[in-house]
Amino acid sequence: MRNIRNTLFLLFLLLLTLTGCQSQEKTVSKKTPGIEIDVEKAESVSIYYRPICYSFFSEDKDTIAETAGLFQDFSLEEVSEGDLDQDTVYEIYFASAKEQVAAINVDGNGTFYLPETGKYYRVSDGTFHLETLEKLYEDSMKADNFDNIQKLVP
Repeated sequence: MRNIRNTLFLLFLLLLTLTGCQSQEKTVSKKTPGIEIDVEKAESVSIYYRPICYSFFSEDKDTIAETAGLFQDFSLEEVSEGDLDQDTVYEIYFASAKEQVAAINVDGNGTFYLPETGKYYRVSDGTFHLETLEKLYEDSMKADNFDNIQKLVP
């Protein structure tokens, strides 16, 4: 009987210890590991570049996954004051037939605005590859023969 009580007590202590470690880990930082995008739920991706009257759109699962992958492998940190350079903003939307799955705005300076949170962010760890997003957008323009039309810059 004494062994059972001691074993239960040790299990209880172990459970408390593990629970304490988990809650500390969650509150260490205000950093976000990339931007969470439910690729399984997303049925399309759209990219808009503010200065140009062209919208990238794809329902291809590989393209959706590739685009979503651009927003991983880095951490974001909230900035107290933020603003997007309106002349260099990319707006990226992932959607299903029923709802928007994710929305991301990022400018040429690497400032992110997430409409879902209403907050501005900067990369704190890792690297966001803006040039890859630009290439994806430009390649789509060329494929649609839109690159021959003059840019609509104010």
